[in-house]
Amino acid sequence: MILASLRNLLFPAGYSLIFCFILLLATGCGVLRRAATHHIADVFLGTSGSNVFSQDNDPELIREALPFALKTYEALLVSDPKNRSLYLSAADGFIKYANAFVHAEAERLEEVDFNRARHLQQRAAKLYLRGRNYALDGLRLDYPDFEKKLRKDPEQILHLLSGKDVPLLFCVASGWAGAISTDVNNMSLVAELPIVEAVMRRALELKEDFQGGVIHEFFITYEGSRSEIMGGSAERARGHFDRAVMLTRGKKASPYVLLASSVAVRKQDYKMFRDLLHKALAIDPDAVPEWRLANILAQKKARWLLDHSAQLFLNCEETEP
Repeated sequence: MILASLRNLLFPAGYSLIFCFILLLATGCGVLRRAATHHIADVFLGTSGSNVFSQDNDPELIREALPFALKTYEALLVSDPKNRSLYLSAADGFIKYANAFVHAEAERLEEVDFNRARHLQQRAAKLYLRGRNYALDGLRLDYPDFEKKLRKDPEQILHLLSGKDVPLLFCVASGWAGAISTDVNNMSLVAELPIVEAVMRRALELKEDFQGGVIHEFFITYEGSRSEIMGGSAERARGHFDRAVMLTRGKKASPYVLLASSVAVRKQDYKMFRDLLHKALAIDPDAVPEWRLANILAQKKARWLLDHSAQLFLNCEETEP
């Protein structure tokens, strides 16, 4: 099933291409192995063209295809363990898969099948941390003992990093934060949240417009879902929202969904919640091809939130106007 899904998505010329690469990885000389590794990574990542994953309009197809791609990244890393780009690919892939297809399903099932939801949360945590660990491994190539130094004195090691490190930094923080969010009762993991914040703030300092403002999207939730007593700020969340909308020219749904599900829910402002989600749903997913899949998934979340308003608000309208 997975191979069939991948056939047209990744290998329009048939399976012979990937089998040739596997043969080279297994038996070829070092130069050929490295060339094969880089070439197949380009096919999966879209670094030599458009990204076939982010531009797809079928989330279920991507859900079935991604596990194969993720295991391919891991196989390639065995052959080329000093390939920084592959560590980034693996990190990004595991984190996005965990978030979009495992953690999201756990949230939807929590009210109807708690045991299944808990299983998915635990699985999501493992996937998030696997992605985080690949990102840490990638940074370790240029900064020896990076994780050890990060845990000991975050500011000191983070000060050494530059703009080229932002993609891996973002994966470190988002994977770590994702794992924490799956189990807020895990005190040992929650205690590491200050490290996550330090990493993401350094990434923001280095490249605040990274990927159209995804770091700002992180801070919408981080600031907006916590009360002022816990260090959060609806005002700061709104500031990050405004910047994310500006960077995406209002063509990405996720900032609206994140502000609605954090600030609006915490403040119990149903009108704000509804208006933000309707704006998210009004966005054309095809307006920016590279955000097509992200917009489809964000709009799916927006519809789910609207359908479950009664569970989120003490006082809300029974039907949408």
